[in-house]
Amino acid sequence: SRVAPQMFRVDHPAPFMTFTFEVNEAWKERVPEVVHQDGTARAQALAPGLNDRYYALMEEMERLTGNGVVLNTSLNRRGEAMVCSPHDALEMFFGSDLEYLVMEDILVTKG
Repeated sequence: SRVAPQMFRVDHPAPFMTFTFEVNEAWKERVPEVVHQDGTARAQALAPGLNDRYYALMEEMERLTGNGVVLNTSLNRRGEAMVCSPHDALEMFFGSDLEYLVMEDILVTKG
């Protein structure tokens, strides 16, 4: 929620990914991966107390990279249904080029 007013033209809270907002010009170059072709992005602006683990992840990303933005997307390969179980996640992971998979407090690697 600290970054949202700088990044988006936002006029109401967005605690869930249910709205798109226009991305301010300075941020379009900074995080092009999250910007749709029409200049918007689907935002989830976190605040302490809503999802503390995810908020802590965002704070750590900001500390490490200087950027308090995390790209969140569905977990599935093109043309396949979204992952719905740990078994699905592992099957998709080992059949993909992904390097890491985090499930709860477990980091899965291929090496």
